[in-house]
Amino acid sequence: MTTNIIVTVLAAIFLLAAVLAFFWLVALKLAARLAARLGHSSPCPASFSWLVNNPIRRRYTHPILDRVGICPCERVLELGPGPGTFTVEAAQRAGPEGQLVVVDIQPEMIAQVERRVREARLANVETHVASAYHLPLDDASVDRAFLITVLPEIPDRARALAELRRVLKPDGVLSITEEFLDPDYLFACETIRLVEAAGLRLERRLGNSWLYTLNFKRSTPYHS
Repeated sequence: MTTNIIVTVLAAIFLLAAVLAFFWLVALKLAARLAARLGHSSPCPASFSWLVNNPIRRRYTHPILDRVGICPCERVLELGPGPGTFTVEAAQRAGPEGQLVVVDIQPEMIAQVERRVREARLANVETHVASAYHLPLDDASVDRAFLITVLPEIPDRARALAELRRVLKPDGVLSITEEFLDPDYLFACETIRLVEAAGLRLERRLGNSWLYTLNFKRSTPYHS
């Protein structure tokens, strides 16, 4: 009798895990793609910022930023920082002679970023509440820009990529990271197609389908 109860409980747990996995990895992704087709993509709400700033995700802050390749003295743009999971270390990598410009469309997210920056006593971070379509930066003014699980959340991705290309220096780098657990996940081939259509060329591909980073360089011959 006890064995039957244990088997039943284990089966129920397995079934529940399978249902949750299907919902998160399949159903949500299909819903996100449908929303994107209808022009309803949106960023993670500030009230759910804990989802993108959890202990598991913070464990791979270092390797992802290694892939982004921030160098001392660079002027770097972080678009869509969320609550600032990667912001502090990114600013530290740019160093006191560099600068990190942080842009997010949600004031609540920027407030969380600014709190983290104050706690870390960093003086090289500039924050803005602004749209990806209207970056508060001059033409060809940043050495590097990076987006981590952000591009698929932007309704008009082509427009945002054109704006990113505008602010990059001629040899500037655009780094895009996506993770499979994100409901808005795009396959690497989809991201490459989008970014290259905006006039940037793929320079390096890192990681795997579970967590990939693509680094692009601005293509000078392209005209917007």
